[in-house]
Amino acid sequence: MFISVVIPAYNEAKYIGDCLEALQAQTYPSQQFEIIVADNGSSDDTARLARAYGARVVMELKKGVALARQRGFQEARGPIIASTDADTCVPPWWLERIAAHFSREPALGGVCGPVYFADGRLHERLIMRYPLTWAMSLANRLGHTWWVGNNFAVRAAAFWRVGGFSGFDNTGLVGEDIYLAQQLRRVTRLLFDPRLAVYTSARRTREGYVNFLRRTTANLVRVAFLHQHPLPWPDIR
Repeated sequence: MFISVVIPAYNEAKYIGDCLEALQAQTYPSQQFEIIVADNGSSDDTARLARAYGARVVMELKKGVALARQRGFQEARGPIIASTDADTCVPPWWLERIAAHFSREPALGGVCGPVYFADGRLHERLIMRYPLTWAMSLANRLGHTWWVGNNFAVRAAAFWRVGGFSGFDNTGLVGEDIYLAQQLRRVTRLLFDPRLAVYTSARRTREGYVNFLRRTTANLVRVAFLHQHPLPWPDIR
């Protein structure tokens, strides 16, 4: 089962090396997956580093993570497309476990897992590991699966059946990940795997812990329940 891994990136030279090293260390056969970095017009060494690590780089100059992710998905060759972010490291068995889910259940349209902080303060790491993971698990059991953009995989056929991210009125903001899950769960089965965890940077909390939690909660409510645009994130590197 060939898998395409899509990574949207904008000025991520500080982080993308670790991300790509983690993907190179997969237990899944290297000839059975490809890595696509969708460069969103970076002005640093993001594209050069990605190529140095063997990734295929595609350009999306119009700003917005939804547009960059969509561009990467358009270039994907695999029947399964996984996505993570440039500041995220996946475990060595990430692709192997994703492939196992889709192989075991032909009707499965998408799979996702928890996202933990690799750094940050202890209480921040605990919040990501427990309350947020519990919320994702409960939502899946209730049929309202949602996921975070740095840890999910979909069947390409299901992705294009709902139009991918193209229906998301992108204005350079976040929320395309929750939007996609909303569209997919109407037409296919989605699965939350609590063991399919990845580790990401806690840099977003640098805007202030209270602001980070308020923005995260507000965006979840706005996109998942009110069907409104999310609030913008500050550009933190």
